Amino acid sequence: MRENTEKTRLALEKMLDGKIKAKMPKNAVQQTNDPTYIRYTPVQQGAAFNSGAQSRVIRMVEAQKDPMEPPKFRHRKVPRGPPSPPAPVMHSPPKKVSVEEQNAWKIPPSISSWKNPKGYTIALDKRLASDGRGLQETYISDGFAKLSQALVSAEREAHEEVRLRALVDNKIKEKQNKEQEERIKNLAAQAREEKLGKLAQAKADLGDTERAEMKEREEIRRDKEKEIEREFRMSKMSAENRTKLLER
Repeated sequence: MRENTEKTRLALEKMLDGKIKAKMPKNAVQQTNDPTYIRYTPVQQGAAFNSGAQSRVIRMVEAQKDPMEPPKFRHRKVPRGPPSPPAPVMHSPPKKVSVEEQNAWKIPPSISSWKNPKGYTIALDKRLASDGRGLQETYISDGFAKLSQALVSAEREAHEEVRLRALVDNKIKEKQNKEQEERIKNLAAQAREEKLGKLAQAKADLGDTERAEMKEREEIRRDKEKEIEREFRMSKMSAENRTKLLER
């Protein structure tokens, strides 16, 4: 046992000594920037090749590096691996599952009212039960009744206001028509009185010639009265009948 241990120790010391000597400065490879000359003989010989030379010398010099030149290769970080001893995963001992537990853990597929890519035949009650409509109670707010009642009352008030406006407009028109009739009647009465007075005075003062002129004036007054009565009738006509009469 001791012999084996000693042999192992000597072998390890020999390996370590070799590695240490290789890293010593005297044994390290010295890198210099001195040029290197290489002589070679070209394959193609003759006066037509290489200017007739039988051999050539190449001067090899290391290219100078730009200290400001960016790196040519992209360094990427390699993700770290798992720790050396992986984390232990604790498992409970396996046990048999009963039929009741299997049924309890059985989850039915989802039922959607919008998507059915596999074309399953889904009953209507299942579709309605999927979004929980059957569990919700129907509740109607009293705001709908209040809104409808307010709309009905507003409509009634609007109809009543329109009716009152129409009554007021009719009364105003009737009053205006009565005032116009009274004014026309007064004008006609004044014209008759003037005509009668002038006729009586003309009969007393004038002769036959004047009577002829008086008749002419009476005809003019008669035409004037007719024109006034015509205007009065036209004022009572509607706009459509008035335009027809004027066109006629």
